[in-house]
Amino acid sequence: MDAITDSYKQGSLRYFFFHGNHGVVPIPQQMTIDAHIVVFTGKGQILLETSKGPHYHFNSGVYENNDTLPAKPLVEKILKNVSVPALVLAEVPITQMGMDFQTSDPFLYVAIQVLGRSDLPPCTSCDREYLALMMQAFVPRVLISLAPAASEYLPGDARNLVIDIANGMKLIEEDHEFRMFISMYRGRYVQKPLSHQEVVELCLLHILKMPFELRLSIQSSLIRY
Repeated sequence: MDAITDSYKQGSLRYFFFHGNHGVVPIPQQMTIDAHIVVFTGKGQILLETSKGPHYHFNSGVYENNDTLPAKPLVEKILKNVSVPALVLAEVPITQMGMDFQTSDPFLYVAIQVLGRSDLPPCTSCDREYLALMMQAFVPRVLISLAPAASEYLPGDARNLVIDIANGMKLIEEDHEFRMFISMYRGRYVQKPLSHQEVVELCLLHILKMPFELRLSIQSSLIRY
């Protein structure tokens, strides 16, 4: 158990599904991914944002674009191995980003939003709106509250961590987009009367109860390509 726990410590390439899961549909020989990638600091500030759209081309599983991806080995695998749609947040040591960022943060956070794949049915407009709002209004708020405690987070801590993060998020002034996202989440997934704070905690628990780590995901065939 200690060896498994050690694999999830800060410094490993661990990631969380804000939406979606690992994909189960085999990838074709050639495919194009419609995605949006954002690099955040632990304070929720954007350091890099790629253009949105079907710009990520793969041939026999090999990324063909000439542009540089942040944390390329991880991002390539996430793009190929998640469901459509999906939103994944990965915690990456700055030494493994493969790009030069002007920040003193030892860890950065890469959000990977996958909205389409050329061999699969298109993402609905409702899902696109929901995930866009999640990326814009929810992900930065979670990071601001999560990052200071990230070094202590291990599998099994989800319930206590959720309460701490939700309480921290209460200290951040709420805006219209955040309230709109929580309202959308409630409409999609909540079947019983819950308070605003309880809905926030439910959403966080869904995200944080099951962290993944790149090496272990490859070993267990969650990531196959």
